Amino acid sequence: MIITVIIILACFIGLIILIITDKLNRAIASLAGAVISYLALVFLEGYNYTLIVDLLFGTQVEGYVNLHSLVLIISMMLIVEISHQAGTFQFIAGYLIKLSKGKPILLMIILCCVTVLISAILNNILTVIIIIPLIITVSRMLNINPSPYILTQAILVNVGGTIFMISSIPNILITNYANIEFVEFFLNVGLVSLVIFVFTLILFILLYKDELKVPEESSNVLKEYNVWNVIQNKRLLVQSLTSLIVLFILFVFIPSSIISSDILALSVALILIIISKLDPKEILSKVDLELIFYLIGVFIITGGLEIMGATNIVGDMLLFLGAGIPILQLIMVLWISAYFSSAIDNIPITKVLIPVVGDISGSVSSSLRKSLFYSLAFGANWGDNLTPLGDNILVVNIAQQNKRPISIKQFFKLGFVVTNYQLALITVYYLLLFNLGIGLITVIFIAFLVAFMYFMNFISQKRKKIKINQFFIKIRNAIIR
Repeated sequence: MIITVIIILACFIGLIILIITDKLNRAIASLAGAVISYLALVFLEGYNYTLIVDLLFGTQVEGYVNLHSLVLIISMMLIVEISHQAGTFQFIAGYLIKLSKGKPILLMIILCCVTVLISAILNNILTVIIIIPLIITVSRMLNINPSPYILTQAILVNVGGTIFMISSIPNILITNYANIEFVEFFLNVGLVSLVIFVFTLILFILLYKDELKVPEESSNVLKEYNVWNVIQNKRLLVQSLTSLIVLFILFVFIPSSIISSDILALSVALILIIISKLDPKEILSKVDLELIFYLIGVFIITGGLEIMGATNIVGDMLLFLGAGIPILQLIMVLWISAYFSSAIDNIPITKVLIPVVGDISGSVSSSLRKSLFYSLAFGANWGDNLTPLGDNILVVNIAQQNKRPISIKQFFKLGFVVTNYQLALITVYYLLLFNLGIGLITVIFIAFLVAFMYFMNFISQKRKKIKINQFFIKIRNAIIR
């Protein structure tokens, strides 16, 4: 048994190392680790070959959670691909940006809102591919520095990833495992994410207010920009927008106990393919098979760890460290998942931590049970911004290709500060929600600390101003003499 655990754990760690170092394609690395893990379970532990079905699709007891997740992911890929071909998201982004009329702070606010809106529907990579080139185009039109806009949007992509249960793969995995409904997830995670987004936006404006300047003559250029230039097929645009709206309505009004969310998404995807009259072969060829194979490999490796009880050990450790205090366990899940996903791809981390959180949730009240999974969703998604690894490298590369370079150091400084700021806000929110007394004390302490820092900064600025004035007085006196 110990040998099997060591082999499967080595496969998991090896997969993480290969992803970080980019030495081998992640799908190939994942499948190789899956095959080794499966063979270890069959030949060393005596499982029969039918085990592969449980590892791939999930067990009947779990409700075939992996299968539901895969179907939902593939269905959303199909819908998003048709919408992307129609230019739906480019149209929405361009139209909203034009509303800014070239006003710098309003432009920042609209760009941030557009990024969160699009990333709530698309995956991070597609959102970045749409938003970053659009920002660079607008910056050239307005003759402004795009760096503040690029940096802020790159961070907000992951905030948008926690709005809906379909906004990211970690969300899909978590909600399917914990039987969390679409509306339930939005009310407990999505709405909180929108509030954190507002606080983050305020922070961005305070940080960059002196850099957000647009020449007056450039504002007229944006007024002449025609957003319809990105649309080649208006009929397809209307069909894709309608399909997305219908899908969200179905998610809201049809509970998964009647029809599961993956079947709803698959039905809408198939109808959209038929009415769009696009070539089905071309659409199907756009499905990200690399991601699907990567997920399949992760399911098998992490499933093997779960079967061998390795995840139970991690769960017991968290229970011990949490000292039996539910709110402490909740906060630990948030911060641990965030810092793990900052260095490791958040999909395998989420898949490993889901059963761990499941074990912890068995020892807490029903009101806290799902909150642990919500905490995991926040941490797994937002932790990606703590370091410029993973999808954020794409942001740096796109900016470099468009001759608007963003340094790794720039991203790290902003991402690390903002992400910890966001995690701190969620921590305060949980304290207020589950332990009002400690929560209020924390809020008062933070308010006092912020006021003290502001006061010290004010005094420092005053001293600098006095020194500068004295300097100029000396120069003036010297000239007079």
